Amino acid sequence: MDFSSEQLEVENPVTEFPQVPAFAVDFEFHSRDLVLDDGAEFEMWSFEDEQYERGFPGPTLRVQEGKVFHATVHPSKGPHTIHWHGMEPDPRNDGVGHTSFEVDGQYTYQMQPEAGRPGDPNYGAAGTYFYHCHVNTPLHVQMGMFGPLVIDPVVHPDYPVTPGARRAFVDGPEYDIDTEALFAPYCVDPRWHEMNHADGLSGEDAGLNRFEPRHFYLLGGELARRPAGRERVWSLSVLRANVAGGARKPTLLRTVNANYLPNMVTFTDAAGVEVPMAELVSHDGRPFRDTSVPGAPAPSCRDSGYPLTTSRLAYGAAERYDMLLHPPAPGRYLLRVDWEDWITGAVVGTRTIPIDAT
Repeated sequence: MDFSSEQLEVENPVTEFPQVPAFAVDFEFHSRDLVLDDGAEFEMWSFEDEQYERGFPGPTLRVQEGKVFHATVHPSKGPHTIHWHGMEPDPRNDGVGHTSFEVDGQYTYQMQPEAGRPGDPNYGAAGTYFYHCHVNTPLHVQMGMFGPLVIDPVVHPDYPVTPGARRAFVDGPEYDIDTEALFAPYCVDPRWHEMNHADGLSGEDAGLNRFEPRHFYLLGGELARRPAGRERVWSLSVLRANVAGGARKPTLLRTVNANYLPNMVTFTDAAGVEVPMAELVSHDGRPFRDTSVPGAPAPSCRDSGYPLTTSRLAYGAAERYDMLLHPPAPGRYLLRVDWEDWITGAVVGTRTIPIDAT
């Protein structure tokens, strides 16, 4: 409590008990006018590194359980932080300003994702997360200050991994690395993109209680093929999926809800008929396990004999799901994403992406 009081804005906070990292990244802040896939142009703020310069969303980060990770942020245009949504490290490294500090100069965040244990629901961090600024959070996230974070599991000797595959969690199902993909629903209220860094922080009515999006996007794509370079917007246009029963492991689709409206995700065939082809394996970085017998090992739902398979998924802001895709036959399928009004439930936006199953 003493530490968390009066720590609002610090020039160069010190990383306590620094360890040698297995992976480290340097983040700069950028502010750019970017053109999104419908031709609309908005001022966007985000994080950048040498690979993803001035792009959106922020760089894709991939870390393995049990490994020390460093991320150094160099803010500009006012103080910023990096909050590791769902990871919950210690307060100094959690990036929540009112329980730690906001960074003016630079700060190196340090964490070590917990390693999973087979059959134990209380250990492990493998899954899909995202990071974002936690200063004037609603505005800064809408402006684009977020990016995907993937935690990969340790390889346990009792659960070896097939070449070309990876497990979703330590004792979880295997998936095909080549077709692994991520998508993030996102929408833009143009009025918000004309605001300044601290609008609304002094109690004034800046209009942040009204979110009225006019543009709707699906960000993401195959993780192994994210385009690098300057001023690139990572937009999803098509997905690949391996057919159930084929020689390759199934495709893993990671999803991060990066907007402020509820979404309904529906999988259909080319004619629009729903197809239950999505097997949910984890939610918010926590595997779905059978914990019905206290004190006994908790296998995955799939290994317990009842995989959580669906054609529809409803979820809201900041939720994440990992799902295996099981198209029943080769051909074209569709992923439809609807944005819904918080109050009326009316669909206010829709995007549809083809899924090519082979």
